[in-house]
Amino acid sequence: MTNRRQEEARSQRRYLAILFSDLSDSARLAASMEAEEFSDLLSHLWRAYEDIIPRHGGTIVQIRGDGLLASFGYPETHEDDGRRATEAALDLHEFVRRIPLDLSPRALPPLHLHTGIHSGLVLLAGGDDLHGRLDLLGNTVNVAARLSDVAQSDEILVSEETLGAESHFYETTPRRSLSLQGIIQPIAVYGILGRTGVGTRFQARSMRGLTSFIGRQTELQALKGSLYDIIKGKPQYVAIVAPAGMGKTRLVEEFLRGPANSDCQILRGYCESYLSAEPLQPFLQILRSLLGLDHAMTTARAAEVLEKALAEIDPDLLKYRLEFLRALSLDSVNSQLESRNVAPENTIAAICKLFDVLVASKPVVLFIDDWQWADIASRQVLEAIRRGDNRTLFVLVASRELGDGNVAVAGATILTLAPFSADEAEEIIRQLLPGSNPFTVTRIRELSGGNPLFIEELCHSVAHDSPDHHRIGRIHSGEAWLDKLIESRVERLKPEQIDLVRTAAVIGNVIPTWLLEKLTGCGESHPLVATLAAQDLIFPGEQPGTLRFKHGIARDVIYDSVGLRQRNALHKRIADTLREYGPSGMQEEAWELLAYHYGACGQVVEAAQYAEAAGDKAAAASALDRAQIQYAAALTALDPDASQENYERWISIVQRLALACVFDPSRDQLEFLRRAVVLATAHNDQRALARAEYWVGYVNYALGELARATRHLEAALAHASVVGDEPLAVQIRAVLGQACAAAGEYDKSLVLLDEAISIKRQFRKSGRLPVALAFSLACKASVLGDRGLFEQAHACFEEALAAVQNSGHEVEGSILCLESAVNLWQGRWEDARASAIKGQYVAERVKSLYLYAQSLSLCGYASWMTQRSQKSLQAIVDATSWLENRNRGLFVSLNHGWLADCLVENERWQQARRHAARALLRSRRHDPLGEAMAYRAMARASAAGHGRASPEKYLALAMKNALARGARHEIAVTQLCDAEIRVARGEHEHIAELLDQAESLFEAMGMSWHIEAARNLRRRSK
Repeated sequence: MTNRRQEEARSQRRYLAILFSDLSDSARLAASMEAEEFSDLLSHLWRAYEDIIPRHGGTIVQIRGDGLLASFGYPETHEDDGRRATEAALDLHEFVRRIPLDLSPRALPPLHLHTGIHSGLVLLAGGDDLHGRLDLLGNTVNVAARLSDVAQSDEILVSEETLGAESHFYETTPRRSLSLQGIIQPIAVYGILGRTGVGTRFQARSMRGLTSFIGRQTELQALKGSLYDIIKGKPQYVAIVAPAGMGKTRLVEEFLRGPANSDCQILRGYCESYLSAEPLQPFLQILRSLLGLDHAMTTARAAEVLEKALAEIDPDLLKYRLEFLRALSLDSVNSQLESRNVAPENTIAAICKLFDVLVASKPVVLFIDDWQWADIASRQVLEAIRRGDNRTLFVLVASRELGDGNVAVAGATILTLAPFSADEAEEIIRQLLPGSNPFTVTRIRELSGGNPLFIEELCHSVAHDSPDHHRIGRIHSGEAWLDKLIESRVERLKPEQIDLVRTAAVIGNVIPTWLLEKLTGCGESHPLVATLAAQDLIFPGEQPGTLRFKHGIARDVIYDSVGLRQRNALHKRIADTLREYGPSGMQEEAWELLAYHYGACGQVVEAAQYAEAAGDKAAAASALDRAQIQYAAALTALDPDASQENYERWISIVQRLALACVFDPSRDQLEFLRRAVVLATAHNDQRALARAEYWVGYVNYALGELARATRHLEAALAHASVVGDEPLAVQIRAVLGQACAAAGEYDKSLVLLDEAISIKRQFRKSGRLPVALAFSLACKASVLGDRGLFEQAHACFEEALAAVQNSGHEVEGSILCLESAVNLWQGRWEDARASAIKGQYVAERVKSLYLYAQSLSLCGYASWMTQRSQKSLQAIVDATSWLENRNRGLFVSLNHGWLADCLVENERWQQARRHAARALLRSRRHDPLGEAMAYRAMARASAAGHGRASPEKYLALAMKNALARGARHEIAVTQLCDAEIRVARGEHEHIAELLDQAESLFEAMGMSWHIEAARNLRRRSK
């Protein structure tokens, strides 16, 4: 055995289900019993542990006193280890309740256990007298122990991630979250009360809710074609073959709900890998269902029911009565049967005869799920049935794999299920996560590899966890049962296949074939690689010369199962190989890989070097999300306190990170920028301090924290003045102007913006994209637009877009969003929509969720004003949700104002009031642009009898906001709204005056749509 194998044998990572169980009130019991009596009690308990845990496939790790520590998943891994642990706990609790209490002459309370079960990654090694049979380390063990500690007497607490959807096999208490001592994150748990009547995993998972049936139309039609063939007298045998989670059972359920349900008799069973699965399991299930047998029946009653049912089907079947009784374990009712051995061939003959009779009266569809776990006897029965002259029999099995010893499907028509296409995956994601943003949808689709089960669990994880697409990463964390499903597949591989797939997992989701061959000797055409493709793990990548994991989830689980030392050594070897042997001309392409692998193996100097280079490359390509990730990695790897050189380099990188955050900011980046302030202060570096304060101010501005932004920007300006950094001072004043514009402080804003624009025009450098000039012009245009100076605003937009158009720079998206907003104010709905759609294209290209959400909401309101479609309204709702979930507050008062306006028109009064309130809350935080619209919506609601104040009060507040901003379009629209309310009330006083004032302003501002609205209202008022 090699040293590496010896190390693995001593210590390895495994996904285990851990069970802790203790006797409740054991100290009090021990005190109330003689030592010998308590010893007898413990002996009963230990025998129960030693019998029940192995029966469910578990391993007793340690018994200490009355306490038990058991693991499930080692040495043999099962995908249902969490369920096995839960079943074992139920049996243990039941046994302990029945321990006789006559061990002591004293009256004792009923005996109970309390149990905790949790699943996850565990480091295990050989044990000793102190640690038990195995030495288990890791947070998973700690959580299970804490769950046992907090469990009440006779309570079984199981973490949600241990069972996932399989919790529906059990009656449970409502899901609750527990904060456990020493455990950082709260743990979601269920209390297990007992078993339910759910029989299959599909039934359990479907109780979470099924989406509409998606895709698989070719396969569905093939099944329907086979159904028509059996109706014509042509027997069919079809095997649906696909890996776990691909939707085999769902496809069959959809098929069986169709014509098969009315034209045929449907018989169904399933196979389990569980130790307690009885021989002939699927056929015994069919017999019990067909004959009307129930597990709750007494043996004698079940025998009577069986005889009656056989006679009703066909009296000739009674000659096989003994065979059926023996197969169903009902033979104890007749003592004569005890001495009679029913040969297996007789049982097979009895079942075959039953099928002959059934098929003779009506076409039969026989469906057996999870056929890969069928026992030998079940295979023999199926083969015998198929050999019969059953012309109207449709045998349909679902199986995970084909292979000798796994599934007998000789002669079957094989239907293989491919992963969902991108469109199909997106459709199911949007059903499960309505309102999800496109970046989250894409990430889930990529991680799932099109596997329907993985898609479902990823969506479930997102729904319960962070909505932030940047944090998805290993999105499935928290679904330990899914980890077990994947690991059980890997553990069935041969050792050399496991080594290869683990090496591939450490390389990454995409695997350059030359690199894999250099590390393992296995190239793209090597038989081992081909076997991994056959196992649905790795397949050829989109780019020539690459392989990739079919499912990103599978790669993550396999990666985490690699031991730390082995993993670090592999990362080091991969990085060195990339640097030494990388193909000529591909050095830049490898920067990201080198940064990742050197960082993973702890070589921080190299990691920082390559991450910085990769960040620069991504920033140059406007791949801002990638640039942020790489710069953050470089900053994390680099120690700025190690030397002056490191400090200067760290400050340089953090400024580039800030640049990459300008159009897609988040609070995560503020941590680096605040540290830059601290470092610059400690080094008495006024120049760096000015820039750090500037960027902290800028990101706060971009997040909509305008008061905080102004404070930091003014501090930055003071530091810049001290060091005489006039270019930076100009830029700070420009951003102060932008922040003032967003806050509605227009006089101050225009002074600052005009100064910045003038200087930037004067010192504009040829060949350099004037990003700051273009954005300052756009901000000035938005101020002019809000003041009703639309002609001047459009001239500024024209100059701004001309400066950056077709450059591919992300600033173009910001300018287009501002232009769209100004067009909305002017009532130019189609122009607003066109600008917003162009902005969406930019946002998608640079992967900026902020720009995308703003563009979508602008487009949604423009479409609402022309179409009044619910789809447009939902677009604004979704976009607003994305922004607020990521704490993006800039201009979001507009979103809430638009929603209040739309919802009032839809007579959804409560929702409208809620969004109006949120617009007002944002206004108090210096984001006043949606305030007047929110008050107008409330005035219209009040006029309809759904207000808490009079329409006049709300209109006065809207007018106050409009006058404070100097927003002439808001003044005129508020006057028009006042007139509309008066007309609806039948009040004629002041209507003409209001319409004259509004129409005059509309004409001065070129607001054609509003002019027509005012004239129509005038005609209606007469």
